[in-house]
Amino acid sequence: MFSHLSTGQQEKRFRDALMAVPVRNAAARILSDNPQTGELEIEVELRYRGAVMNFLRRVLKARTRKRYILDRIGRSVWEMVDGRRTFEDIVDEFSKREKLTFFESRALVGQYFQTLTRRGVIVPMLPRSGNVDAAKS
Repeated sequence: MFSHLSTGQQEKRFRDALMAVPVRNAAARILSDNPQTGELEIEVELRYRGAVMNFLRRVLKARTRKRYILDRIGRSVWEMVDGRRTFEDIVDEFSKREKLTFFESRALVGQYFQTLTRRGVIVPMLPRSGNVDAAKS
């Protein structure tokens, strides 16, 4: 994935990723909460890009919302996303909660972040100044 980047560029991307502050999609709605299984059902609005796709969506009456069920781990990650904590902060907290190493936690949480981002449930934001404290204030 990063094989075309120099080592320095790869390190910068990695540091930037750790400083990213994930934010919940403001339009996401919690539909159901099952405390017994730890599952959380979330619904998000689907976005169709471009005039042609929007036209086809209307003509074909495609759905405008999508539901996702988060398992216990996905729910835990969702609950830690507060718009203030960085990805690194969340990985640290998750590793302590689940008694994992930072690297194990980073792999697991990173996979959930990718999935939640791709589905439009969360959005990663980078602090403008490059200063993590600026994102937390």
